[in-house]
This record gives sequence, structure tokens and C-alpha cells, in this order.
Amino acid sequence: MNKRKVLIPIDGTERSMHSLDFVKEIFPEDTIEITIMNVKELVLINEMIVADEIKLAQELGEEILEAAKEKMKDYKVETYFTFGYPGDEIVKKANEENIGVIVMTRSTKRGLNRIIGSVTTNVVKRAKCIVMIVPNDFTISIK
Repeated sequence: MNKRKVLIPIDGTERSMHSLDFVKEIFPEDTIEITIMNVKELVLINEMIVADEIKLAQELGEEILEAAKEKMKDYKVETYFTFGYPGDEIVKKANEENIGVIVMTRSTKRGLNRIIGSVTTNVVKRAKCIVMIVPNDFTISIK
């Protein structure tokens, strides 16, 4: 039986780590293969990207991914770090890897970002697979 492929984009916030708890709650270890991904959006300053900033961002991204991988140690997990616009990169990765389910948390951003549309909204609109949105106040119910 083929295992379902699950993509979990995280940004390192406690809120985004709820996606990991949610996946553990609903998918048994032997039924899925997980890719945990972190995307760092690059900000251009005078049309230049500072090399030190890139190195630091990548190191932080790798740390976030390692912590997430450790949390999911009973599962088959791959990690993926990239630079770019998170919504685009998440959809691209899901298509390339033939992902069956993307599990994300809802953004808590307010104001302009909310009006323009969050990363989650962008992914929901463009993904060709199931997108599960974990509520911000999700907590595991101990059975």
C-alpha cells in the first residue's frame, strides 16, 4: 500500500508547530510520509541581498526543521528549506512531490496582510491537493 504524502510548511512559530501535533493526532505513523518545509522570504535592500543574512536565515531555517523533525521522530520525515515567496514555494513543492495533503495553521496576521491574503489563503486557492487548516487554538485531546 502506498503511503500518503503529507507536506507540513512551518515558520518556526509555536502556532505553526501545532500542525505537527495535528498530524500526529490524525495519521498513524505507518500510513504517511512527511515533508516538513520552511521557506524564508528574501527582502531586497537597495536591490541587494546581503550574504550574511542569507547564511543566517538558512541556519535558522535548518534549526527550525531539525526541531520539527525531532518532534516527528516516529514518522518517516524529510525536511526541505528554500528561499522565496512561501505560498508559491509550498504549491510548487506539493506539485513536484505529488503531495496528497498539505497541513497548515491559519495565519494570525492582521491589517494589510489579511486584506491582501495570507500564505494559507494563497495555498488553499492554488493547491491541487487537499489542504487541511489547523485552528490557532488547536490542542491535543488526551484519550
